[in-house]
Amino acid sequence: MLAESSQPAKAASPGPTAATEQAASARARTVLVVVPAHNRREMTLQAVRSVLAQRVGGLRCLVVDDASSDGTAEALRALQDERVEVLVNAVAAGGAAARNQGLSYGGDERWVAFLDCDDLWAPSKLGRQLAALDAFTGSGWSATACVDVGGDLSVLHALRMAVPGAPGADHLLGVEQMRDMFFADNAVPAGNSTVVASRELLTEVGGYDTGLATCEDWDLWLKLSRLAPLAYVDAPLAAYRIWDGQMSMDQESFVRDAATVRSRHYPGREPPSVAYAARWQREAAWRNIRAGNPRSAAANYVRAALLGRQPGQLAYAAASLAAPGLVRRRLAGHQRREGLPEGWDGEAATWLAPYAGGAEPAS
Repeated sequence: MLAESSQPAKAASPGPTAATEQAASARARTVLVVVPAHNRREMTLQAVRSVLAQRVGGLRCLVVDDASSDGTAEALRALQDERVEVLVNAVAAGGAAARNQGLSYGGDERWVAFLDCDDLWAPSKLGRQLAALDAFTGSGWSATACVDVGGDLSVLHALRMAVPGAPGADHLLGVEQMRDMFFADNAVPAGNSTVVASRELLTEVGGYDTGLATCEDWDLWLKLSRLAPLAYVDAPLAAYRIWDGQMSMDQESFVRDAATVRSRHYPGREPPSVAYAARWQREAAWRNIRAGNPRSAAANYVRAALLGRQPGQLAYAAASLAAPGLVRRRLAGHQRREGLPEGWDGEAATWLAPYAGGAEPAS
């Protein structure tokens, strides 16, 4: 077992209070959290502990161990927490298939949340989202903002949806607004790890497309966006970890799958401009620099220079090979100045501290 509105964006209150979060929990809303895992035992343990630290009731965490060989399943069972269940696949099926497996694995939870095994949640994450889903009648799914973090869990940058107003408010994004927002790329911060959706909606759209090597989350959000408005919580409630070996670094598969997703959901529309393609290459270079892949970063900068006719990017390509640490520090400073709303780094650092120190967070 592993189950059309076009309302404009609305800024609500700055966010639900602790009392509002408790009220959402008191209504016995049950949430299934699906965590696919493959040979990332320590990261998976941290991710699961961040689920168990959520301030909501009726929580079940289902880890789909996708043929790990590093003792992931045994370490999870050693937690001896009745809220944690582990499914073990003898043969790896991939992240999309593992999430679908979790979705179909019994239970009658109204809400399903996804968390990648290398990401983390703030303790108030699910509570804030359930409160926003309550506040915005008719919304069938929710996402939050997040922060990028390095290997030491230091805060690098913020990922947010393009919404009006000051950071911190909750917003209702209508179907028409999301159609435009999702055209260029996956507008949901951190992909899978910030989304909560109703089981009914996920079942109706058929879950993830396992035929896509990448972009399967983007494809799913586009399917959901046709059926229900999105309750967006603009707060740093998740951490997207940047590390060497992420699937998001598979650039050839990304380009191919992105074209498939666009042609599927936007037939007849022109693809993004050359300027967008160049920007994507620069962003990919930054991800590769942070992940310690200077050769890949240099290749990204060369492509950006050619696509956007920006010869200055060639200097970054050379520097990525000759002095990647210098490039990393320079770009990190720029990202922090331009991409972190005031106070977000401190807020995220506070709830990330127990994981950075290796201790188990208080629930």
